[in-house]
Amino acid sequence: MRKQIIYLFFLLFYSLQSCQSMSVNNETPVLQNKKQVGLINQATDFKCDSCYALRTVKIEGKNLTFRVPVSLNKVNSKSIFQEDYELVSAQSKDGFVIKYNSRYSSDAYVFRIGKNKNNTVITKISQITSSVNHHKIAENDYVDYPATSICDKNANHVLLPNQEINLNQYFISSDKNCFLCPSNYSVEECLEKKKINAKFKWQ
Repeated sequence: MRKQIIYLFFLLFYSLQSCQSMSVNNETPVLQNKKQVGLINQATDFKCDSCYALRTVKIEGKNLTFRVPVSLNKVNSKSIFQEDYELVSAQSKDGFVIKYNSRYSSDAYVFRIGKNKNNTVITKISQITSSVNHHKIAENDYVDYPATSICDKNANHVLLPNQEINLNQYFISSDKNCFLCPSNYSVEECLEKKKINAKFKWQ
């Protein structure tokens, strides 16, 4: 009986050790200049300038690695590593979509990914932010309507299997690629109406 108890205790101890190792392996590293400086949701005293985490998404049979910016946020008076964006992937009628959703605002960045010959490429980049339209209703008379600012441009960026895709590389800086859409429209509705040059109803 004593041997059985010792044996069961050994099994329990071994199981707990295995679970602990798995949880450590599953935690997401935080990196800066390709060096690990901590873990997501870990308290730290590290001064984070350009930290990021890596997320892998399988697209067209290839594992693609996306950088997600990381910053320090105060939680219970402690500085915690947290990702600035939630990375979401989905299949659409036009191909694959990778979306960076801000955890702190309604802002989002969308990569549409497709095939060009034998290459996997980013075919379109969209930047979506909350805004206000100062709508003119008469001479020197304006009214403000809540709006969504959509910056949209075509692209042909080839994605390599070992490449780290950095969000900062794809910011849209030119206003000529942007337009305002009433906030009661979905982003897809905004893009469809823009494509056919349909007028938006602001009232």
